[in-house]
Amino acid sequence: MMAKSEKKSLRRMQLEELAILKEFVEICKRHDLRYYILGGTLLGAIRHKGFIPWDDDVDVAMPRSDYERFLQIDRSEFVEPFALSTFEEDEGNHYPWARMTSSRMKLINHMANIPRTESAWIDLIPLDGMPDGLVARTLHKLHLSFWWNLNQIVQFDRLVDQKRKRGFLGRLSLRIASSFKWLSSIVDYKVCLRKLNSILASCPYESGSKDIINYLAAYGFDEIFPRSAFKEGSTYQFEDMKLVGPANADIVCRQIYGEGYMTPPPVCERNKHHAEIIDE
Repeated sequence: MMAKSEKKSLRRMQLEELAILKEFVEICKRHDLRYYILGGTLLGAIRHKGFIPWDDDVDVAMPRSDYERFLQIDRSEFVEPFALSTFEEDEGNHYPWARMTSSRMKLINHMANIPRTESAWIDLIPLDGMPDGLVARTLHKLHLSFWWNLNQIVQFDRLVDQKRKRGFLGRLSLRIASSFKWLSSIVDYKVCLRKLNSILASCPYESGSKDIINYLAAYGFDEIFPRSAFKEGSTYQFEDMKLVGPANADIVCRQIYGEGYMTPPPVCERNKHHAEIIDE
């Protein structure tokens, strides 16, 4: 169980993320941009009508064409304390997706070996199509896996959660990856991030493929969903907001979290949040 002080700190993070989310939705409305809440944010909306009580994360996905349009919005529209962060513009951003941040709250992220000081954020992840043919899909997956794993190796100490419980194969993979960390001296992580986005964009969301993928999110290839589950989306209650999510949230949640997704996991299996507020 979380201590009272930890619960209070977590709630402060959630409320700041909620403020960022509200600003994000307003910008999307002004520019007629599509988005869907996914991952723990969608699960929280379905099961808790808001944040999962022990979670400090907000996950929003956008069809890539809308995502790219969002990245092109004049930065003057992001009024302080809010800002848009991408790996191309922000040396502190080492992720292949964008973030919308708030400088009003600073956090220390303890997930990996190298602690990172970051502004409070929400993740903005592009949605892409997925090749329909078996051969084309297999090659697409191999291509993505190569660059994803190379990026994890190159940024091993910065990105990989080495404290997370893993089985034998997971621990073995971790040890193998750590032995290749020297590659960071010859491979620029930005090359990996650009390649990942380029490969994903090669099968556009608008391609009409049977499936779409939220590859850059937490579960990779487990987030390949039938296009029919998304459509124009449905609205879901999240805290004091109405947010757009997949038209068929049940299909999406079952695929990511299993049949019993409406039942909260035991306390010992709940994700531990890794961020700590810096009070200035």
